[in-house]
Amino acid sequence: MKPHDRRFRVGLAVAVCASLAGCSGNSVPTSASTATTAEATVSGTVTVLGKPAKLGEVVFDPANVNRKSAATRLTPIDKDGHYEITTLVGLNSVSVRGKGISDNPKVGYVSRSFDVRSGTNTFNIELP
Repeated sequence: MKPHDRRFRVGLAVAVCASLAGCSGNSVPTSASTATTAEATVSGTVTVLGKPAKLGEVVFDPANVNRKSAATRLTPIDKDGHYEITTLVGLNSVSVRGKGISDNPKVGYVSRSFDVRSGTNTFNIELP
């Protein structure tokens, strides 16, 4: 095979793959880039040192570069450590704050981001 034949075949293969990916309907933007206003329910349990938290609140922040003005959502933690909230689908920054969450009352716990999907989601939060 001549070198220019190989380059042509590789180029053709790349072009075909790229066009198939773009037309297949399977290329879905990542949640971080979505600007959706669809909502979903998230619930779970907050534990501190393995025991249910009894005080505090869970905060979901759905703001991102495409929905900068999205309002922060918060919900109280019940006496069994359970919470339930409705927030926007997509990436949400999650934090837990309040008295009894940490030995230092000025410290809130910030967890990783949680990718909220359509429907019902479960996100348990374990605090050290």
